Amino acid sequence: MEDSGFWIRIIKFVRALHDVVMKKLLFVFTLLFMSSVLGAREVYNLNYNWRFFSNQDDREQNVNIPHMWNFDALGGERDYYRGLGNYQKDINVPSDWQGKRVFIRGYGANSVSNLLVNSKYVGEHRGGFNTFTYEITDYLDYGKRNFLWFMVNNAPRTDVLPIAGDANSYGGLFRDVEIIVTGNEVISLTDNSSSGVYIVQNSVTPNKVEADLVVMVNGREDKNNLTASFTVYDCLGAAVAEGQHKFRLYERNTTTLKMPFSIDNPMLWNGTNAPHMYDVVVRISDDGTITDSVKVSTGFRKVDMDADGNFRLNGEPYKLKGVVVHQDRAMVGNALTIYHVKEDFDFIREIGANIVRVAGVAHHPYFYELCDRAGIMVVSDFPLVGPVRRTDRSFINSPYFLDNARQQTLEMMAQQFNHPSVIAWGLFSDIRFSGEDPKPFITELNTLVKSKDPSRFTAAVSNHDGDTNMITDLIIWDHHLGWREGQPEDIAVWQKQMHDQWSDLRSAVSYSAGASIYHQSDSLNRPFYLGNWHPERWQTHFHEVYYDNLASDNLFWAIFAGNMFDYGATIRRWGEGNGINDCGLVTFNRKDRKDAFYFYKANWNTTDPFVYIAERRWVVRDSKKQQIKVYTNQPEAVLFVNGVAQGTGKAERGRIIWKDVELREGVNMVGVNSGDLVDAIEITVRSGQSPLSGK
Repeated sequence: MEDSGFWIRIIKFVRALHDVVMKKLLFVFTLLFMSSVLGAREVYNLNYNWRFFSNQDDREQNVNIPHMWNFDALGGERDYYRGLGNYQKDINVPSDWQGKRVFIRGYGANSVSNLLVNSKYVGEHRGGFNTFTYEITDYLDYGKRNFLWFMVNNAPRTDVLPIAGDANSYGGLFRDVEIIVTGNEVISLTDNSSSGVYIVQNSVTPNKVEADLVVMVNGREDKNNLTASFTVYDCLGAAVAEGQHKFRLYERNTTTLKMPFSIDNPMLWNGTNAPHMYDVVVRISDDGTITDSVKVSTGFRKVDMDADGNFRLNGEPYKLKGVVVHQDRAMVGNALTIYHVKEDFDFIREIGANIVRVAGVAHHPYFYELCDRAGIMVVSDFPLVGPVRRTDRSFINSPYFLDNARQQTLEMMAQQFNHPSVIAWGLFSDIRFSGEDPKPFITELNTLVKSKDPSRFTAAVSNHDGDTNMITDLIIWDHHLGWREGQPEDIAVWQKQMHDQWSDLRSAVSYSAGASIYHQSDSLNRPFYLGNWHPERWQTHFHEVYYDNLASDNLFWAIFAGNMFDYGATIRRWGEGNGINDCGLVTFNRKDRKDAFYFYKANWNTTDPFVYIAERRWVVRDSKKQQIKVYTNQPEAVLFVNGVAQGTGKAERGRIIWKDVELREGVNMVGVNSGDLVDAIEITVRSGQSPLSGK
């Protein structure tokens, strides 16, 4: 017993000694860490424990950010609440923040937000999807509790874009909110709420990159002994360029610094093949003391078109295959967490797209970061969108509308400037002419964008003829032949007209058709798109015909399959009748990939082997003789019916079709395999003849 007690005391002593050593090490580490960031900015997340109430229901709720209030819209109610929502929060402000500068940054509040701090008005931001920032240094009570109040309003108005379109306008503080604390001399947080750091790529070749680092700096008092320094790190963490610049600041003015640098033998950002990224760390110091620092990431690449209108990346032809992406989803609307964003992005990776068009408005900042890291290019759309209802107006020639359009354009560009994935700034989509002519203003916007960023294209989405299509560098034709009217094969007629008459335009094509996974039909006829019957097989047929015609046509610099996901549109009562635009390749709740998804995956995704039996939700059929279709990215596959091999099929454009396959009445097991890849479904053939079959 004594020996046992002795060893217990030894063990306790060792543990105590270990704890003391670890605490000392932690203390030393903490000191080192604090000294390394002393004077640099501190960022505090404010997402949790807000009090929310609206003018519709003033009962207080405890909510976390991201948050939106329109579950009525998600339920398909056309008359969903569009009005004022209030977000309130108390925060403790440390006394040692006094003498520093304090900012609050929100990443999205739809569509107009006002901020009050301690019941004092700070400012207003108009536009729901860009980041906004306020300096609140002079509004705080240091060493005390402080009161924050965001008033967010999604009521319809004519001076904040978008003012048209079918996508729901959810209200809410639907992206992160942060407090940022800095020293007195700061890399600007209020330059269109960008990072304050712009990497301007002047020349990009495989041998050398030449660029300018443009940094916006401001302070609260005159300073004449300041230093801006920077270091550029490659993707392996090696420093490949650095520099510094002495400068002075004048009280409450912003100074623009331009520091050139070059990189020999760079690792270029080369799309999905090799999306190499660089980190740039910028520091501002006052007599050796760091007052602020920022790290931004970018990739160096050159995008252009050859003489025939083919897209090139770093001087080499690069075929673009894309999808159109809306950002809302069932249950949460547009209040996406980073986990939602990542899940959506994984669908895009899985289908094999290498370009996306973000529809209508700026998406979550994390989405662009994911595109950068994966090498997926982006056409960044702008909320000048066309009407859906008779009462909608695309464009209103008022000074308030025009000012907001300019503001949102500059914010979009500033906040996305360093993303190598963004290759084009979209200026409008499906705008229609009713009333005043928008062409002069679109021309003005195009000139503004090109003056701010000549390294990227301007683009537009159009479903109408006219001179408006000639303004931007690129045009994306939005087609619905075979859905709203005509047949999918009519795209070939339009295609010939483009070759004969408009081959000088730099054209891409976007197209979409609706489908419900619950609507399955023996017939293959175009449904009435305003009706409540949207069979999945028609959507699949539509996409196959478009792809067969367009995929190998070099007249078009890209094709965009629309949409990646169903999205909320309460004005739509067709399809399943639940206020959803069902033109997605994936359902609104992200639970089901429609058959057309696998058709594109078979053609675009060469790295994830698969076989998939199409039309699998058409589980009950009337005829014993059936066509069995399989999508696969493998060269061939073997079909089995009720355990009996039906022969090997060769894949063509990602699909294998066995015609006149004999099934039996009742339940049939249909399977396919390609090497180790297997898929199987059940098909039931009705006994007797259906009185509706026409046979």
